[in-house]
Parts: sequence; structure tokens; C-alpha cells
Amino acid sequence: MTRDLMYGEEVRTLVRAAYRNVPPTTAAVAHKIYADQELAGVPRSAIDRALGVANHLRFADIRPGETILDIGCGAGIDTILAAQRTGPSGRVIALDFLPEMLDRTAAAAREAGLPNVEPLEGEMEAIPLPDDSVDLIISNGVINLSARKARVMAECVRVLRPGGRVCVSDLTVEQDDLPAEILTQPAAWAGCIAGALAEDDFVYKLEKAGFADVEVLHREPLSIDDCALYPLFSTDVIKLMKRLIPTDRHDRVAVAIVVRAWSQPAR
Repeated sequence: MTRDLMYGEEVRTLVRAAYRNVPPTTAAVAHKIYADQELAGVPRSAIDRALGVANHLRFADIRPGETILDIGCGAGIDTILAAQRTGPSGRVIALDFLPEMLDRTAAAAREAGLPNVEPLEGEMEAIPLPDDSVDLIISNGVINLSARKARVMAECVRVLRPGGRVCVSDLTVEQDDLPAEILTQPAAWAGCIAGALAEDDFVYKLEKAGFADVEVLHREPLSIDDCALYPLFSTDVIKLMKRLIPTDRHDRVAVAIVVRAWSQPAR
């Protein structure tokens, strides 16, 4: 089975619609991923709309004064945490293709007292930044949403400074294990399952784009019950997953990974 069960423009349209109208998560996702002490300084508006899949910031080694790009900032939870860690001498560029998400991130940054957050509207396949302009790229459960993942990774290489790094979280799925009835569900695309790569493919695409020292630093299985925490998964899709996916795989329908890689030259 191939990934090409939906056209790229079809995917783009449904993802825009889903994320524009996404309701709050009632903090369940945030408390699953982040420690209470990490959330202590994050505005409730960002916590209630957290949609990430893992906590890559624990592995990002953020340093004071760095320029950080958050691809697909959403409501801003990772942007806020990164801005706190890089401090006033650094900055975090919050990239999203939805103005609604950028407005939420900007409001959360103001509430948190973080003037070093810069919202930026744009596509991850064509990042509106100059070459060699950022030290670190972070992203949480977003790259899977693109129908042009190799292009996204090439753009990351372009905007990173020599010796810069990416540290991202994303879902991985062995797609041959998922029925086409699930892969073609709009809610499964918006929920990050249908567009996810296998782990080996994700690593290979990073290496092919020009990254060095690619490491998978963390793996965490995602169950069907975990999927149900995310408002992007409809009740019908959760029921479909429970019916079509073998029972012995209900506790591992996907795996969230944290990957770190370095732009050339390697560190």
C-alpha cells in the first residue's frame, strides 16, 4: 500500500479546515506530554490547545541567545517553553500557515511576558526565512501533515546555520498495517496518523536532505485511547480504528519519536 491515497492539495485543504476549527483539548494532551513544572509558566490558553505528540524540548539543549524556529507553532505551547529557555537574548520564530494559530501564539506570548516571540505566517514547504538564519528548528507532530515531507526537510537544511540542528517530535506508523479505510479518513490525516512515515523512512529522508548524525532519542507508543484525547480524531474514526485494527495492536497504533539531527558541517 502506498501513501498516495489522497492528493496533496486535498490533504492541505482538509488540514487547514481541521486546524482552523479545532476545539480545546481540556489540557489532557499537555498533561500527558509535559511535566507540571514545565507547564507552570505557560498560559492556560496554550495548555488547553496543546496538540503535540512528545516532548522534544527535553532533548533540544536550548541555549541562551539562540534563534529558534518552531514549525507549526499551533497555539504556542512549545514556542513559549523555547522562548523561556533561550531567554531575552534569543528569539523564537513561530511559523504557522493559519493566522488564527499565530494570533493565539502571540496572545500567549504577551500573557507570559515574552517579547522574544515573533509570529510568522507561512508554509513549512517554503519557509519565508533567509538561508542560514536559525540555530535550532523544533516541531511537534507537524511534519506528518505535509504531503511533501522531503521538501520540508530540505527547507530545514536551507534555513539552518552551519552546525545548526533540528529536534522534532512526530508520529511514525507502519502504513501497511493500517487499512485504507483509515488512511483515507480526513480525521486520520488531521490527527497525524494517515500521513505519518515509518521511522526508517523519516530518518532516511532527513539524511537524504543533507542532515548528519541523525538520532532517534525517544520512542513512545500511541494507543487508540491516546488518539481519543485529541479533538482532531472524530468519534467515528476512533470506532473505525477499534473495529478494523487487530485488538493486540490497540495499544500501539503509532509511535511518537523524538529525532535530532545536525546540519553540515556536523558538530
